[in-house]
Amino acid sequence: MFDVAFRGESARTPTGTGRPGSGGGLGLAIVAGLVAAHHGTVSVANSGVGCCFTVTLPLA
Repeated sequence: MFDVAFRGESARTPTGTGRPGSGGGLGLAIVAGLVAAHHGTVSVANSGVGCCFTVTLPLA
């Protein structure tokens, strides 16, 4: 899911939403890269009809 150009299943991937970033599959890869650069972790879990993303960063 955090790979560049990951789109998921077509039944779950909305099309034509008009939202920025809704077509390239870069958003989560960028998040994962930024979090890793700060020695943190990012995870995802199912949450009802959507997903819950958790970003954890170490204290300075």
